This record gives sequence, structure tokens and C-alpha cells, in this order.
Amino acid sequence: MSLDPAPGYMAPAFWRDLRLVLQGITIFQPSEDELRALFWGETNDLWEMARRVSEYGPQIVVIKRGSHGQMVYDVPGNHRYEIPAYASRMVDPTGAGDAFCGGFLAGFQKTNDPLLSALHGSVSASLKIEGSGPFYELDVMPGLAEARLYALKEMVREI
Repeated sequence: MSLDPAPGYMAPAFWRDLRLVLQGITIFQPSEDELRALFWGETNDLWEMARRVSEYGPQIVVIKRGSHGQMVYDVPGNHRYEIPAYASRMVDPTGAGDAFCGGFLAGFQKTNDPLLSALHGSVSASLKIEGSGPFYELDVMPGLAEARLYALKEMVREI
């Protein structure tokens, strides 16, 4: 089970309810802004936030940071990764987060590896922002996604 939370529920007032929901979640994918809102006034450390969220069930916490890339906390492997966003020509950012989540889940189904899954998600988001409409990504140059995946692998940083 994966959860990309709605911003309205990522507030300290909902923390108690969210902890119950997280018990059944394997992959939790909040944005940086959503996570900061949840922990408002408690901590500014995103890794600490990811660790605290993981205590309630998620095995993988992915923090989406838009043009700053993603942070991935792999709980069972005790790995923390920073993945830069692939530098793309921005045309329409609408749906980039959703494209990331979809790419992540497709990558996870294929590889069962949190890092490779995040790379797939990042590539999906990079392709999405370069055009408009729900089917733009289907018409990109063959091999482009694979080339971006290869390039991003070289830029990952383990913390």
C-alpha cells in the first residue's frame, strides 16, 4: 500500500489520525511542504521527520521536493538517499508529483528497490513537466527515459 497524502491532512491536528493510517502503509510519499506542515514547530530536520513517520509502519518514506529532487528513507535497509531532480525544460508542472508517484510505483513493482524506484519516479516527473496533457510522455523519443535513468543513477548521494 502506498499513500500520497492530501495537504489538508498533513497538519499537527491530524497527527493522531495519520499514525493510525500509516500502520497499513508500505510506501509514504509526502511532499516536503506537507511533511514540514505536519511537524510544524517540532523539528526542521527532514530525516528526523521521515524516521518518526516510519515508526508507525511505512518501510519507505519518499519526500518529494520538486525542483530539489527527492529524499528516500529505506527503513529495512537503513539507507538514506538524496536524488536530484533531472534538469528539464519546464513547460507545465501540473501533475509532476503524481507522475513521480506513478513512476515510483511502476519502478517498485519492477525492481522492489526503493532507490531504483525513486529514480524511475524522477524520470517520470522530468518527462511530465516538459509538456502538457496526460499523454505527452507517451510520445517522447524512444530511449530518452532510459538515458535519464542512467544519468540520474550517477548523481545519487547516500547520506
